[in-house]
Amino acid sequence: MPLEATSFAPYRLPESLSPAQGARISSEFAAEPLLVAAGTALPPGLPVRTMALVPSGLAAAPEEACLALDGTPAGGGAASACSSSERNRLHVAEATAAALAAGFAGVCLDRPDGPLALGLLGAGFCPECRVAFHRALIRDFGDQLAPFDYAHLFREALAQAPGALDFEQLPFGREFWRFRHDSLVRAVAEQARDARDAARAAGHALDVAARFEALGPAQFGAARHVDAAIFPAAAGGRMAGTGTFRLLRAVMGRRPCAVEAPAGAPVDGLARLAVAGAALGIELAGLDGEALRSLAGVRRFAQALGARRQAPTTGSPVVECAVLYSQDSDLWTAGRHRVAVEEAGEALAALHVQAPVVLRVADAPPSAALVLAETRALAAVEIQAVVRRLEAGGSVLTFGRVSAADASGRPAHHDALPEGKPGGVRVGKGTLVSFPTLAPRPSTGLAPGPTSLDPISRALSLLLGKGRRAASVVARSPVQVALYQDDSALEAHVVSLSGEPVRGATLFLGSHVAGSVKWARFQSVDGTDDRIAMNPSGYSLSTVLPAFRGYAVLSLSA
Repeated sequence: MPLEATSFAPYRLPESLSPAQGARISSEFAAEPLLVAAGTALPPGLPVRTMALVPSGLAAAPEEACLALDGTPAGGGAASACSSSERNRLHVAEATAAALAAGFAGVCLDRPDGPLALGLLGAGFCPECRVAFHRALIRDFGDQLAPFDYAHLFREALAQAPGALDFEQLPFGREFWRFRHDSLVRAVAEQARDARDAARAAGHALDVAARFEALGPAQFGAARHVDAAIFPAAAGGRMAGTGTFRLLRAVMGRRPCAVEAPAGAPVDGLARLAVAGAALGIELAGLDGEALRSLAGVRRFAQALGARRQAPTTGSPVVECAVLYSQDSDLWTAGRHRVAVEEAGEALAALHVQAPVVLRVADAPPSAALVLAETRALAAVEIQAVVRRLEAGGSVLTFGRVSAADASGRPAHHDALPEGKPGGVRVGKGTLVSFPTLAPRPSTGLAPGPTSLDPISRALSLLLGKGRRAASVVARSPVQVALYQDDSALEAHVVSLSGEPVRGATLFLGSHVAGSVKWARFQSVDGTDDRIAMNPSGYSLSTVLPAFRGYAVLSLSA
């Protein structure tokens, strides 16, 4: 049974529960599919959508583990598998075949990125990796490159380093770091293909999902090869938010996606995550106990929206600003680009700007302002596309440095953009507005960007046109809006970021996206279903929303 984006809320069966108890809880609290450890027989009566967790990131035996730079098994006690190992690929294929024979509806590759999450020197030095890395170097430098002991070179560099060491200080360090990332993408692609081939040979349908341990360019690249993905909801001590959810939705497209709640998070914080994610088509997983019970209503409301084709993954997002995510920039800035993209998404969402994430410059609509956040390693062709966009009359908003780099992340300064200002500068027929970075400083974890959003708001008036906004809200408590439209309807997904009910909030929708409808349907997670009037108000339509808590949807049909 194919996974659905509007009801993908994976529930991992705890060891303390029997499969029958897990199935009951999964059904009672609208949390499915049920994830069961591989090797467990599928008992009768379990839901059709039950997936087997296959530990693709763990070595089947300590002697098969990847090796760290010091020669010890990667990961220590929980030995990590090698992403280049054919033995690990065979073990995963065998576990998948066993799950298929047991009647599972799918498999979930459990933490295939475990070796990569160990860091630059934590894995990648086993015999299989040595052979694979040398082959990768031959593709870059030619057949004349003789084999060499890169682990010995790394150890020498580490011994001479006065402080922390990264790929820039290592001989062939950039190539090694890219090799590590490419190995994960290739491993997941092969494991997913093996699973689908086995299912095809058996004449059965099989869903393939992956549960990742971290957020990053390799994980996002690997996610392209699976039917659904589960990502962590916490990175660097911060819980995910709208910016992260926008990024994950861009990576996954319309495929199901969930974030796994951090352990020990308070229920009210999880409630905020659940409603913010629901408005962007992202589910919350990894719940148990009271949190699972308290969020069941949000799940059922999201599923009901999906049944009526009002879910976020059904329509197309309205785009005022398009935030560019570059996997290369993320790779060569050690994650600063991704954090900056998330922070930019948070800032724009707080201003009610419709700002989905795009993965290519060409994916940004011509009328939208392109947002570049800490894009320090864009390909030269991407920089050229940005310049052409400006010269043709487009708008670009930058946070932090923007520069080009080659395939190994080495700067190519001659392709950088002109210097911008908060008040904007003309580039050709277009406008370039620049602000300091929003990414936290590595030393402090604090964001050096503007403490007030007023300068960004003024810049948006310049870029988007004064008064020409798709949505805005006047309310006593923080409220966010996400707009989606298709040929016949506009859906406004409204989220309260406080635990208190929202009362007396006024929603404004631009006439250029809402048209001239007079009535709309308002539905909320607490059961409200009203027909409310839309009133002309300058260049927009306005309405006072009925009181609601958490999450609501306003539907306008032509």
